[in-house]
Amino acid sequence: MIAHKIFNLESFKRQYRAVLALSVCNTIKNLKWEEDVEVITQQINWNNLLGIASVLSYSDSSEHLEAALRIAQTCLNTNPNENQKTASVIILENLTNIPALKLAVKRGLIKSNYEDDLPLPFKLQTNKIKIEHSILIDESVISLNRFQKKVFDSSKINNSISISAPTSSGKSFILYQLLLEELKRKGVNIVYIVPTRALISQVEDDLRILLKKNNIGNVNLTTVPLQSVENGETNLYVFTQERLHWYLLQSENTKIDFLLVDEAHKIDNSNRGILLQRKIEEVIDLNPEVRLFFSSPFTSNPEILLENIGTSQSKETINTEFVAVNQNLLYVTQLKGKPKEWEIELILKEDKIKIGVIELDDRPTNEAKKIALITSAISSGNSGNLIYSNGAAESEKFAKILTELVAKDSSSTEVKELIKLVKTTIHRDYVLSKVLEYKIAFHYGNMPLLVRQEIERLFKENEIKYLVCTSTLLEGVNLPATAVFIRKPTRGKGKPLNENDFWNLAGRAGRWGKEFSGNIICIEPNEWGIRPSPDKKKQKIEKALDFLEQHKAPELLKYIKDGSPREEAENNQEFEFAFSYYYSKYLKGKLIGDTNFNSELITQFDLIRQSIEIPNQIIFRNPGISPIAQQELLDYFETKVNELEDLIPVYPEDVNSYEEYIKLIGRIGKTLAAFPPILNASRAILLINWMSGKPLSYLISSSYNSYRKKQPNISIDKVCRDTMEEVENFARFRFAKESSCYIDILKYFLKSINRADLIERIPDLNLWLEFGVSQTTQLSLLSLGLSRNTVIALTEFITNTTLSKLESLEWLKNADLNKLDLSPIMIQDIEKVLVK
Repeated sequence: MIAHKIFNLESFKRQYRAVLALSVCNTIKNLKWEEDVEVITQQINWNNLLGIASVLSYSDSSEHLEAALRIAQTCLNTNPNENQKTASVIILENLTNIPALKLAVKRGLIKSNYEDDLPLPFKLQTNKIKIEHSILIDESVISLNRFQKKVFDSSKINNSISISAPTSSGKSFILYQLLLEELKRKGVNIVYIVPTRALISQVEDDLRILLKKNNIGNVNLTTVPLQSVENGETNLYVFTQERLHWYLLQSENTKIDFLLVDEAHKIDNSNRGILLQRKIEEVIDLNPEVRLFFSSPFTSNPEILLENIGTSQSKETINTEFVAVNQNLLYVTQLKGKPKEWEIELILKEDKIKIGVIELDDRPTNEAKKIALITSAISSGNSGNLIYSNGAAESEKFAKILTELVAKDSSSTEVKELIKLVKTTIHRDYVLSKVLEYKIAFHYGNMPLLVRQEIERLFKENEIKYLVCTSTLLEGVNLPATAVFIRKPTRGKGKPLNENDFWNLAGRAGRWGKEFSGNIICIEPNEWGIRPSPDKKKQKIEKALDFLEQHKAPELLKYIKDGSPREEAENNQEFEFAFSYYYSKYLKGKLIGDTNFNSELITQFDLIRQSIEIPNQIIFRNPGISPIAQQELLDYFETKVNELEDLIPVYPEDVNSYEEYIKLIGRIGKTLAAFPPILNASRAILLINWMSGKPLSYLISSSYNSYRKKQPNISIDKVCRDTMEEVENFARFRFAKESSCYIDILKYFLKSINRADLIERIPDLNLWLEFGVSQTTQLSLLSLGLSRNTVIALTEFITNTTLSKLESLEWLKNADLNKLDLSPIMIQDIEKVLVK
């Protein structure tokens, strides 16, 4: 292939090295260049390079496309003559990189009417490319890049597609366009699956804007799995796999026409990956004609996600190496004997280029100061800086140290409002409110939705200059940056970030349409557990269940034979979910003994089934909970026939709720789980306050007062972190799951002894726990797309606790929001719903 031959010419490589050095050096203001700029530019023959880049722009290789993009963009930034400028524009047109062209116009590098100056043959060529890569949606012409157009064309002829593309290739944009196409059909049910709650609100907001922009009405867009919709209505749901599970449980109509799974490679993610696979299989079983679209990052085998789809279905895999933005992998290392001077190298596949040296403002005497000082020196006060931390506590520490190096900035009204919101919704002394005064923030998954959303928005709008993030970024949260700073990254305690996760994180470097390139700053990479490699190998998707079968089959079988001990289940939730998955398949007659592993499972399940009285339907309803443990709970109920009313969970406002929830947590902790009894009392208070709709600030203040009785010197920041973690991981996830199973088995037991009259007294704990409210009105407001903080503030003024979704919307339309003394951020939260 001619592109491959040209790319490997020594003359091209020499010049391209100079282009690489020049493009990177220009992104770091305070850099002492290794070579003088004139020396570097003298090595470049732009006419020659632009001719080569034109050839490379037609290649399918990511390496070739990246080189063509870098040559064109760097040329535009180095005062080219008119012919060179024209050549650069043509290359970007060939690459279908419209955002890069718009950025060049915005920065005055090319004229807004640049197409008018193109020679006629090139004008015809660029028009041809634009026409070929444009689509018409509701009389609007939409320009797509190569990858996006390929996906769109495939969607027209295939029922199911699995797409894989690098970060910043425009995956989200094309997925949204496909949703618009589906919404043209009336009465369709669409489910959009995201891996975390953190992503739910981001996707919901994007879709809300999309519907408004395209003037699409009569669509029920919601993230709450409540069945309150009319048949024939068009429904667009944004769920995690857990919410999809609850939706399928509650739904009388399980019709799903279109299932879109974003970040689908998360099917490899331990217990939640097992649940995702199970729910996908269930949707296919219930809806054989469902259209399935999977989206994953740079993966080598996206076709694995289409395995469960019937052979009669038309399907296609699209695995692209399309490059939309240049990324620079930079190693930053201290010069020997000079603690304030740090060398920067650009790391290539087979080589490295010394870029220059930066000088720090002070000696970095500890690890946190290294991060802060290097970030400050390289950023030079510019915005768009993401700093990766290995946990919530570390993110707070990095942010605090950065405040020592950055001047206070009180110019932003929006940041001031966020500070007020943090003080009222979390705690008046929480460190986030203090670092925000310097336009610095941190971000992790357990933080309140409204606060996290506003941080993300202000970072994208450059109102926040430095953002310290945890592994939440790896779950697909869209926070593109000018530079990403990383040092000894881990995921969890002491577990080095693997190569796939590193590039998923690093992919945030380079804001497509806002920057020509992005820097990935690796601090002292030689000390990392896994050293970052410039060779972006495609991630191999391995389903969590497949990994278990291949690598942990003996341990899983032993776990089942041992009766699925609760203590082991606490430390190994993937075994619990796998046991439930395989046993459910066995009950449905779908676990075929075509392998030794399956044969051993069937033998063991034949024995277990003899002692299980729990109805199959309850076992199916409760994935991730051992059937043996479920039977143990039923056995416990049978010993309490004379104490039936004591078994029924009470409402959170009940006069005896504290004592009753201590007992409830204890019962579940002895049968379905292995909760430590020492935490039962504090967790009971947490659950009651959470379900009662108490603000998070109230929960934190209560915890702080309780902690201080035993630990007078405990920091408020630690209490904030611990409380938010307990809410997310215990109340909203673990206890929601186990209490739902408890209620299912209790209802069955009451029917079996002819006491069904007591069932109506049992509350719907799972939804209350997931959303942190218990009133129908509050759940209705949440289903409109409001955050919990806003809902709680609003229901202070709404006397009716049983409003439906439509009634709640009417109340909002008629309310004078300016008289409610709400935060402007909450007003924005409400207005985005009213705009719809």
